[in-house]
Amino acid sequence: VGCMLITLLKHADRIKIACLAQLINVIAPIMTEENGPAWKQTIFYPYMHASVFGRGVSLNPIISSPKYDSKDFTDVPYLESAAVYNEENEQLTIFAVNRHLKEGLELECDIRNFDGYEVVEHIVLENDNLKLTNSAKSTPVAPHSNGNAAIENGLVSTLLPKLSWNVIRLAKRK
Repeated sequence: VGCMLITLLKHADRIKIACLAQLINVIAPIMTEENGPAWKQTIFYPYMHASVFGRGVSLNPIISSPKYDSKDFTDVPYLESAAVYNEENEQLTIFAVNRHLKEGLELECDIRNFDGYEVVEHIVLENDNLKLTNSAKSTPVAPHSNGNAAIENGLVSTLLPKLSWNVIRLAKRK
């Protein structure tokens, strides 16, 4: 889901609208029980993050990443990423997915054109069990703000955990 949302952001100059067909149950980001509670499924969080923090101008990042071959494709990058600049709120958001099954991935992003910006938050959605789901009774897969993104000399750097969705939020120092 994160990679799909990044693809939409990267092509925002051509894609004007995208819809989520199933809003509740079956393949939904929000699940329910009849006459019971509702809860957020794992795919809810990337949708929410893109909706809240993906507003502004979609930037065209130049990405260099190690690659792998799959059964159907060659040279698939481990890193998928997009960035959105919200000029009105003086915010920059970097969305990044690490596809690597076993290793973290170093991310380095040049933001020298955004002088005076600082990391506000680094949100990470991760779990070692890829088949784990949330339920009405338990939410084992939820984002946390324990990412370690930092800025030094105009470069944002961090280690993206394996198989993770990351939202690195930056804002101009007040």
